[in-house]
Amino acid sequence: MSRSGLPSPERKILMTVLKQHHAPGMPAEVYDQVAAGAMPSQSKADGFVAHYAIVEDGGITAIEIWDSIDQHDAWFNEVVKPHLPPDTPEPKFAELHNSNAK
Repeated sequence: MSRSGLPSPERKILMTVLKQHHAPGMPAEVYDQVAAGAMPSQSKADGFVAHYAIVEDGGITAIEIWDSIDQHDAWFNEVVKPHLPPDTPEPKFAELHNSNAK
């Protein structure tokens, strides 16, 4: 940061993102197996903030908070993507405007 409090031009600004990834038809038991192998490295991944999973619409939806899409992709493409069926839809990302946590 510069003395003015604004980012220096040479620094990349990270935008915190919310990821939603629905895996249609994925049983909770399959998600649990993938999650058991992935979560230890996810907790240590650069940019990772939080992970939540819900059973909905005949599959699993993972909702995550990351410091950036690039940090998510670096971890996800190596650790999770190889275990997903090839027809799994791509995740959706939205830049967070505001958040509040306990």
